Amino acid sequence: MGFSRYLASFVALFAIFVSFNFYNNPLISEITMTGPAMKAFETPEVLKQVKRMQDVATLERPQLPSDRGAWAMAWLHLVIWNSWKSAYYYADKHPKEDFANYAEYAWTAVEFLEGHHDAEEKALFPALEKKIPGSMEKNEAQHEFFLKPLVDLGEYIKSARDGKSVFDAKIYREQVDKILLPVMEHLADELDTLKGSTLLQHFTEDELAALNTLAHKSQQGDTHKNLPFILQNLPPNSPFPPAPAFVTKMLGPWVFYWKYRPLWKYATYPFKPTLPTTVPQTSL
Repeated sequence: MGFSRYLASFVALFAIFVSFNFYNNPLISEITMTGPAMKAFETPEVLKQVKRMQDVATLERPQLPSDRGAWAMAWLHLVIWNSWKSAYYYADKHPKEDFANYAEYAWTAVEFLEGHHDAEEKALFPALEKKIPGSMEKNEAQHEFFLKPLVDLGEYIKSARDGKSVFDAKIYREQVDKILLPVMEHLADELDTLKGSTLLQHFTEDELAALNTLAHKSQQGDTHKNLPFILQNLPPNSPFPPAPAFVTKMLGPWVFYWKYRPLWKYATYPFKPTLPTTVPQTSL
């Protein structure tokens, strides 16, 4: 019995040590995603919206529930920004034989945004609209504005992924270009409706704590996909998600990572980079 406990403790400590070194590997860094093809992601108008999100996504988690809603939302929105950017970047740079995994990753980036919006409209928006009539009208109008092109984008990727059509990076990027600014502007504007000072005019801190929990639960999905997707599309050691280190540094990189491992080479901050920093363009 004593030896079994010792062995179990040793295995646990070894796993923690390996996980720490894996997660903090100096190779874990953002691939430089610039160049002529990335102009849509580098316009002043788009970067202005990203900066608005970054300003809310502070390194320290706010103490009060009234400030935590916008904070968590800002970090999720940066996941969307980074994942869209990496999918766009690799559209003509993925290894030809790995197209199925690239397409699944690109579709996951679209699906993550769609799921995020669906969760908001089912849980968060109705609760806010009930207390603050008319407050969600702009958000919902923005959703409707890019909903069809967003669905079309997802269908285009899925069709190619499933072998029903031929993927063309130029067509894919043109579809993204059409909605990139409206989507990023929406993600930034949405944070304004979640300002703590505004919410406290209609909710108590306890009510907002319950609302934050409701919003979190409504966005649950496939943990084996969502947790690694989030962690690898935010800089290493980011404060989001606000979970124990056991979750972000062991379960994410070691347990949940493996099921969809072939996808993660295309993330912005892959746990284990396998593609060269400078990737040759793929001939399709």
